[in-house]
Amino acid sequence: MDMYNLRQIPSEAKIQKYLRFAIFGSGKLFCPECQHSNPVAYENRYRCRQCRYKFSLFSHTWLNSLRLPLTQWWMLLWCWTQRIPVKQSQALTHLSEKAVRHWYDQFRNHLPEEYHVLENIVQLDEAYFKNWCLIMGKQVGSKKLAYDLIYQSSPGRLHANSFLFQKVQPGANATFVKCNDDKNREKTA
Repeated sequence: MDMYNLRQIPSEAKIQKYLRFAIFGSGKLFCPECQHSNPVAYENRYRCRQCRYKFSLFSHTWLNSLRLPLTQWWMLLWCWTQRIPVKQSQALTHLSEKAVRHWYDQFRNHLPEEYHVLENIVQLDEAYFKNWCLIMGKQVGSKKLAYDLIYQSSPGRLHANSFLFQKVQPGANATFVKCNDDKNREKTA
């Protein structure tokens, strides 16, 4: 299976667009030195109109030493998120084992920290899928969410306790949402 025949991989331009949005938020580029917007673009680099600083899309990110084509990097990221073993990822991406392990380490080291600790009134729920389940909590009256993916068919008491201790502030009023016969009922924990 050749990596370039897979239809799930976006084009280089689309990947650059996704990454530009992830790095710069609104998708609008700005100078990493003076924050001035609307830099001059030439080839794969940019120059600030105000301070004349030269930079690229990845200059001030952990991807600044990226030497892979973006489609190959995207495929590697997909393999990592799908938990595909190193040897299979190596065959899919045509990279060496050392390169695959390097990028898997990079992805792992640059995961964003989950900082939401739910407080006050919290609603908890679970969802079941084929071979895994999801425990999720939402702080009532806000957009704060926290979740745990459990790679088992159903969560145990240990998983629920772990979720509560790690993601819900002590003293919060936590309720479990249960659905029976299409009627929503809440059970206070």
